[in-house]
Amino acid sequence: MKRPAVTVALSVSCAWISIVSMSKQAMAEESLKGTRPNIVLIMPDDISYGSIHAYGGSAPSPNIDALYRKGLRFEDFHVSPTCSPTRAALMTGRHECYAGVTHTIKMRDCLSLKSRTVADMLKDAGYTTGIFGKWHLGDEEAYRPDRRGFDEVYIHGAGGIGQNYPHSADFPNNDYNNPVLYHNGKAIETNGFCTDLFFDKAIRWVKQQQRAKHPFFCYITPNVNHGPHIPPILPDGTTGDSMVNLDDNVGKMMKFLDDAALSESTLFIYLTDNGSSSGNKALRGGKGSAYEGGTRVPCIMYWKGQIEGGIECHRLTGHIDFYATFAELAGSDAPIPGDKPWDGRSILSLMENSKAEWEPRYWISHKTRWADAATAKYSQCAIRDFRYKLVMLKANVHELYDLENDVHEKNNIADRHPEIVKALKSTYDAWWDDVQPYMVNDHLTDIPETLKPYHELYRRDFGQQRYEEAMRQMTWSGGKPYGVPKKNRRSRRQ
Repeated sequence: MKRPAVTVALSVSCAWISIVSMSKQAMAEESLKGTRPNIVLIMPDDISYGSIHAYGGSAPSPNIDALYRKGLRFEDFHVSPTCSPTRAALMTGRHECYAGVTHTIKMRDCLSLKSRTVADMLKDAGYTTGIFGKWHLGDEEAYRPDRRGFDEVYIHGAGGIGQNYPHSADFPNNDYNNPVLYHNGKAIETNGFCTDLFFDKAIRWVKQQQRAKHPFFCYITPNVNHGPHIPPILPDGTTGDSMVNLDDNVGKMMKFLDDAALSESTLFIYLTDNGSSSGNKALRGGKGSAYEGGTRVPCIMYWKGQIEGGIECHRLTGHIDFYATFAELAGSDAPIPGDKPWDGRSILSLMENSKAEWEPRYWISHKTRWADAATAKYSQCAIRDFRYKLVMLKANVHELYDLENDVHEKNNIADRHPEIVKALKSTYDAWWDDVQPYMVNDHLTDIPETLKPYHELYRRDFGQQRYEEAMRQMTWSGGKPYGVPKKNRRSRRQ
């Protein structure tokens, strides 16, 4: 699958490198292209490098550390600054604004119905697809994952278990322990801690696909360690640690793949959805920031016999690259969603050779979450190439960093390199103009005062009386991030 040519202002020497790069990549990709591996992608919530002890994380993580030591680590891998934007970009292979997603609430988290997802593409290529955990790209029926390419759906609602915004609400009075979940169109009761439930269901589903001899895409998206940080309740009634529990489940999945003789035919990926406030390798910023600490996250790949050895890759890559990469692996002839120098591209060449030549590209970040897009063009945004990064916190305020020598973004060199500022800003302006027609959720009209589809599902499947009782027991009601506590929140015990 060839990417349409794009014109980028580069020096003659860079252009020559680009030509050689494309030639080498085309040769390298032949060995993996069309091999149709199973794909297991795990993406927990709001933890970044803090989930991996080997990266300086605070909690023990022996299983993820083992993956760190034996896999391929992308050390300059980026996502979007917050939840829904990352998920939209991953699903579509382009910046989230092209999918209409510009917030995590207010109906601006809904993935445009015109967008084709990676699950759609893989399903058309003969894969079975399943999601287990957090979707956060629309709660109404048309936007749910079972309408967006996923065969198996086992998720909570909204942006988190128990979340309750006027237009983004999970099932009422929900909890991390024994949550009510959405399973293939129905609200169901469960018994156990949410992360355990998501991984156990994923493993059972993978077993079914193995017996049926179907290649599969297994997308596991736990809502930990997003607030309010409710811990697991252990069998003896004491509380456990959600981060230790996450690591245990990652290890359980890896062991299952080994025991089931699936590791040789499965691409295993672990990443996180945005930066956090701690464990970010001392990078500047955190969740919601356009600085490196908000977007640079761990991404580790392992495929026994194909991608292994504890290798590092320092090329500029990110979540928008999965669509094109998975398409080539699956042998899909579906077109890549975008052809601009800021769109996603296949990283197969880097999966085979972490030091392969890599075409110049741009990476664009915007916090979004604006009150008015027309006035937010230069609000908390950034654009970078391989080396330089332009940060704009507001109009006419420019910060330029040389990431090759200043990854912590401490030394603003904008005054010394106005030509670089001008060039990067020009490309950013081109992106902003290009993306405007796609931001459909910013122009919604006749929005109801409240819209809580998962409340209606709860009422439908459990009855009005139980719904009213759940509403009376709710401990959160609107607000940030989950609501205003009516009383001390206590987890439901088993």
